[in-house]
Amino acid sequence: MRKSGNAVGKPSTVTGRAWTPGQLLAGQRARVLLGVTLPLFTAGLLGLWMVAAPAPSEAPSQASPAPQAGAPSAGSASAPTQAMASQSSSGTRAWRPGSLYRYSLSADQKVTFRPIQPGAQALPSMRFNLRGEWNVGVVSADAERVDARVNLKLSSLSVDIGDGGPLSPEVQRGLAAALQLPFFLTTDKTGLATFTHFEQGTDTLVRSILRSVVASSQFVLTGAPRANWSAEEYDNTGRYHAVYQRLAGDRFQKRKESYSHVASPQGLEPLNGQIHISVNAVSTFELERDLWPRWLEGQERVEVEAGQTMPPTTYESSLSMKLLEHRPDPTLIGTFAARRASLSSASMASFQGVEQDPMDQHRQVLQGKDFDTLVQELRSLPEDPKARDDARTQALEQLRALFMLRPSEALKVPGVIREGMDPLAASPMLGALSAASTREAVQALAEVTGDASISTDIRMDSVAALGVAKDPTSEGLEALRGATREADGMLRDTAKLALGNAAFQLSDTDAKGAEALMHELHNEYSSAASSEQQALALRSLGNTRSPDALSVLEEALRSGDPLLRQAAIEALRVIPDPRADQLLAESMLRDPAPEVRRVAVFASSFRPLAPLLPALAQALRLDPTDGVRVDVIHLLGEQRAALPEALPLLAWASQNDPNPDLRKAAASFVNPPATGGSAP
Repeated sequence: MRKSGNAVGKPSTVTGRAWTPGQLLAGQRARVLLGVTLPLFTAGLLGLWMVAAPAPSEAPSQASPAPQAGAPSAGSASAPTQAMASQSSSGTRAWRPGSLYRYSLSADQKVTFRPIQPGAQALPSMRFNLRGEWNVGVVSADAERVDARVNLKLSSLSVDIGDGGPLSPEVQRGLAAALQLPFFLTTDKTGLATFTHFEQGTDTLVRSILRSVVASSQFVLTGAPRANWSAEEYDNTGRYHAVYQRLAGDRFQKRKESYSHVASPQGLEPLNGQIHISVNAVSTFELERDLWPRWLEGQERVEVEAGQTMPPTTYESSLSMKLLEHRPDPTLIGTFAARRASLSSASMASFQGVEQDPMDQHRQVLQGKDFDTLVQELRSLPEDPKARDDARTQALEQLRALFMLRPSEALKVPGVIREGMDPLAASPMLGALSAASTREAVQALAEVTGDASISTDIRMDSVAALGVAKDPTSEGLEALRGATREADGMLRDTAKLALGNAAFQLSDTDAKGAEALMHELHNEYSSAASSEQQALALRSLGNTRSPDALSVLEEALRSGDPLLRQAAIEALRVIPDPRADQLLAESMLRDPAPEVRRVAVFASSFRPLAPLLPALAQALRLDPTDGVRVDVIHLLGEQRAALPEALPLLAWASQNDPNPDLRKAAASFVNPPATGGSAP
């Protein structure tokens, strides 16, 4: 954690002792109490008490600070990104990389202790009060895993300990600064929070406070909402059973019914007769159409008794969150991968204060399976389409975990594929190699890509996977270049597009290599013998996401060939430069070909809409083609929650568009059905 200079060496108003946020959770005794007796962030509070107040068996003058806890371990890598389109409440939760959700936050937590023995003095109570913003940005998403960046922006923070009143302003400022450092969160596709990833050295207290908000705000759902369902969820205390009920429309209630396991230094352990946890926790959620919370209100009370050696404890909390804004933020993509080397990862149900092996997550996913077992499961996929897709997804995640734990296992993949494998079964293996992105994994992909004895379908999957591998190697790049010379047109074109993706992946680790690959793609465009080849080269340049491609794309936009102009606009959609917005707006309003203007509207959906809103408004009012206007209507309708300026435009279209079907489409977004169903 970055230390605040204001907090160094300042006395606490509770005891007069000098301590900093970095010392809040030191001491063996605090670590023994962590996770075993207290829910959510209570473990951190006990650590705070152990430093800020004298131990019961000692006189105040004898108390002394305990030694610092050890440094956390490094974080694990993220899976590759894959955009997921927003869904309505009749579908599944929307996990779209580059989406930012801003919430107002009000959180109160209080911990009180009762005496261990009658007549003994109780430990002082503690209360935390937080107000501000809670921002969650989706960084990456695949079939099973979602990574998000979370950032608390405080408007106020107060900490009270017993009758001593609030902490000193200096100490609270130091704690506030630490709480506002971004961290990362991993969930599965149901919304179940599984791992948090903090900067190494972050105080356990800070982690616990933030993890408490994560645990209290999770809404776990498989598929579409139903009348009732249940879920097994995790927090710092352990594993608990939650029950969900639809109240009305998009409003749902969640009850935390009981704990089945408790977090300990040995991992999750079933509750035994020595530890008793009673819980009364109710939260109400109202959901947006993409199944993200519009607002939530939660109250919780947990009472813990853990025998004669630890004080009976009551934890009370309230949490209120309300969606302020939902908007695209392309800068989120790649942030987890960029920070992963400096992060410390821990599961939601981990014992606070105990360092976690960064490979533990992969071991949990793998569930003890070996390579031969996973291959056999892929060779005997279920017939039912949904069950088959679920099995393929699970195999991909488990193979990725295996390749991270034992990299040499990746080298077995080409031989298994040569023996004969259905493309549906081979695809998860190739995806796992790309997600692992170890040197051995990239070597295996390169071998499959270059082997003409393997079916073209599988080689195309391998080429695509090689292009998005996080750490391209010279061997992988040469395999892609070789595939661009293949006789099969689809394989050749896929490889050219993959080279653009590889240039993007190289940009973080090998700037010179990325620049050289960009030069190759420029030359490919200049030497192309047909419009089709030029269009493909433009799309490859777009996949690099490099502003250096803008000069070529601008040249293509001046072409008399609409095929080239369409390809150039598609390439602009992911280039993070304001000039790209200007070029999209100009094409949307001035290009003579309706199909080009429609592509401009489509490309806008990948970018923050505010800079493009004037052009979209003009296209909505003046474009003579129904197809362009209906595309604008749907784009504004999908973004109306994040972009309030969209509603007046939709209202205008609902009254004034010359096509009655388009007026109806606009009206469906202005006045959506009460049940939150999809607009047409």
